[in-house]
Amino acid sequence: MALATLVFLGASCAPVGEDRALPVSQLELLNGGTYDLQQTGQPRALNLWATWCAPCRAELPTFDNVARRVNGVEIVGINTGDNAESAQGLVDELDLGFTQVFDPDATVQSSLRITGMPATIFVDAQGEIVQIHSGELDREELETLLADLLGATFDD
Repeated sequence: MALATLVFLGASCAPVGEDRALPVSQLELLNGGTYDLQQTGQPRALNLWATWCAPCRAELPTFDNVARRVNGVEIVGINTGDNAESAQGLVDELDLGFTQVFDPDATVQSSLRITGMPATIFVDAQGEIVQIHSGELDREELETLLADLLGATFDD
């Protein structure tokens, strides 16, 4: 039983090899403008979500809470595969304040071969993917990953 647990945990939060890099892409911000996935200078956590995904809906308020308190890391939601109206509707319903981009063709998900959602991509300041986590994160897990992988600190 313990071995099965270790294997599952290892698969859900795997380091990334050189063959998986962020696609060269400009994505539309839900509130207007564009977002460059290739930007550098600040570590980021990119959270892939969809309106039809129940764990995504449950996780988004956690990301919003952490985004309001984190220092040194940008938190970005990437709506995957929905239409803009549906995505904006959920953002409004949950009163999300962190950056939201729109990826209607699931470019990020498909290029990184991510098969389930939610998924969170941890990116260092040089724009390199450090780790991809598949599945829902609670506040403690998210804060631990942000601190350990990207050096984040948090306001109380």
